[in-house]
Amino acid sequence: MYKKLVKAIVLSTTIAIGTISAFSFHDDIVQAAKVTTINVAAPSNTRPYNYAKGSGIGGYYGELLKKIDKDLSQYKFKYSTTSQNSVFVGLQSGKYDLAASNWWYSKERFKNYLHTRATGLDDLRLISKKGTKKANSLREVADRNLKLSPISTDDARYSIVQTYNENNPKHKVSLQGIGDQSAGDAVKQIIEGKYNVLIYPYAIYKEIANTSEGKKIQVSKSIGLEASYFLLNKSSKNKKLVTALNKELKKLYKNGYLEKLTKKYLYEDTFKLSNADKVFNADPSK
Repeated sequence: MYKKLVKAIVLSTTIAIGTISAFSFHDDIVQAAKVTTINVAAPSNTRPYNYAKGSGIGGYYGELLKKIDKDLSQYKFKYSTTSQNSVFVGLQSGKYDLAASNWWYSKERFKNYLHTRATGLDDLRLISKKGTKKANSLREVADRNLKLSPISTDDARYSIVQTYNENNPKHKVSLQGIGDQSAGDAVKQIIEGKYNVLIYPYAIYKEIANTSEGKKIQVSKSIGLEASYFLLNKSSKNKKLVTALNKELKKLYKNGYLEKLTKKYLYEDTFKLSNADKVFNADPSK
């Protein structure tokens, strides 16, 4: 009788454990099914913002994406790096859900893609050949008839100058549009004297400042700030993602995480510059 009782208890325990394990396994499957994969792309060589790092993304946006991926358990990010042009082609087609880099506002971009709240803050400067008189504003570039280096028409820097010209019809900067151009080629043209000034974020200048080419150029004081944004393919899935991203980005802004990344990667604390909070939190489309 005792042996039968023991066997019954063991059998019941085994069944109970098996049932619990089955439920646990089922829950794991259900949980995995709830995780949405997000295809993320970034330009492969836009230091210090993003660059190819193994199978992932390095730099400011690489670290920011990893933090967000960790915090948003309902999503799993799959990373790719490629040329900037390919990023936008893939984003438009739906190959990529999210494009990460220091994308500034432009009317065309915000029309074609979904966007998040701000992800970072850039300090704009004018770069010129060392030994020449610095220009410290677009107004000065216009008044001195300086030749501005051509800017890709799909680059937000083009929109910045275009907007300046619309607001300052009597002091227009000569604006020339081109296709894609690397920062290295643009700097080389400044050194050679083909053009007088070039607009770039301070962080881009600092990345090359100690190179042989970088030692031949100089940088102006700040001429303004621009907030950057994640861009997303227009889909119902990504509309939900934008909501989750905005909540997360707001948290990371308020708890100082974005400022910490800025100091780590962008060579200065752009959040401490004049009007930083206003620019970062503004609706750029208004």
